[in-house]
Amino acid sequence: MTFILRRGGSLLRSSLIQRPAVTFLQRNSSGNAATDQHQEKALILQGPLDDTSLDCHPKSEEIYDAVVPIKKKNDALSIAKEEELFDVAPEIRPTFNLAAYANKSHTLQQMVKLGVNLTRWERDQEFSTYILKQDFEDLKQHIIFLNDVGVVADDLGRWLSLNPHIFRESIDDLQVRINYLISKKFQESQISRIVMHNPKWLLHSTVEIDSKLGFFQRTFKLTNAEVRLLATKQPKLITHDLNLIKKRNFSVLEEMGFSTDEMKSLLLSKPKLWMLHGVSLMRRFDYIHNQIGFTHTQIVDFPKVLMSRDFRIKERHKYLKLIGRDQFDPSKPNYVSPDSLVAGDDAEFCTNIAKTPVKDFNNFLKTL
Repeated sequence: MTFILRRGGSLLRSSLIQRPAVTFLQRNSSGNAATDQHQEKALILQGPLDDTSLDCHPKSEEIYDAVVPIKKKNDALSIAKEEELFDVAPEIRPTFNLAAYANKSHTLQQMVKLGVNLTRWERDQEFSTYILKQDFEDLKQHIIFLNDVGVVADDLGRWLSLNPHIFRESIDDLQVRINYLISKKFQESQISRIVMHNPKWLLHSTVEIDSKLGFFQRTFKLTNAEVRLLATKQPKLITHDLNLIKKRNFSVLEEMGFSTDEMKSLLLSKPKLWMLHGVSLMRRFDYIHNQIGFTHTQIVDFPKVLMSRDFRIKERHKYLKLIGRDQFDPSKPNYVSPDSLVAGDDAEFCTNIAKTPVKDFNNFLKTL
């Protein structure tokens, strides 16, 4: 069984013909690799998950590497489309302003009404050329699809500004990618959040997403529910460069000295840590651990401190040290936790932690 989306955004169950186990790469009679859509459906046909494992294909990285891209040949229709472009944009230069063609392009006019920021599209000349050839009526199905999966009307402009290449994906492939998430027991609200907060998620095939989810599950020993939590909480992390993720793992384990269990806890509580600049994160950890003296356990319990800016941590720590309130031992009175050190604005910090007028803190900052 799998699911489809109904107009209006609700999720409906739809039966699929029961078939034997399907491999990722099917081949047709001519020996060529099957279409991307067929490869993606193979993942869904594996069936729903149990309660203990995401069941992402263990060899999906190898399978994905074996996919043979299908090249499209130019035909008379595509040539005609290129000729039609000159009726709208008689001269496309290396740098140009899409807004200059809005008076002649009904498609651009409708996109502006949706709130699309054309200046973002202009950065991609190849896509700018592509969109000028398109009829808005042919693009409506993509807009309806996005609304159905949770992109609200007021946010369509921002979403399309960030990911205009969605118009180049077939609706069938997009639907299969949503169906894949449903087959892995993601809830409707989770899918909506993923699509809303990571517009480029839908550009990745289910083979890619399956591989990436499997990587996180195996690397951090995540349960089924934890994988869904991670993907929903920080969907951009799932499509992040895996080489950078591996480097961050090395830094957290070997350079910072956290255990594997502590690393997993940090990932689930503050997944954005894996997307920060490595040097900055290491410098921040060095100060709060070696200068202030927060233990690994304290940092894991209050990971927000690793997300704070360096100057805020240093300024507040130095001020507390000056007034004799730099007490970071939880077993003693007047304990200042890592979270309380960086929480709130300066007025709240002075009132709740430093116990001094904010004027005194501002005067101290002038001496730095």
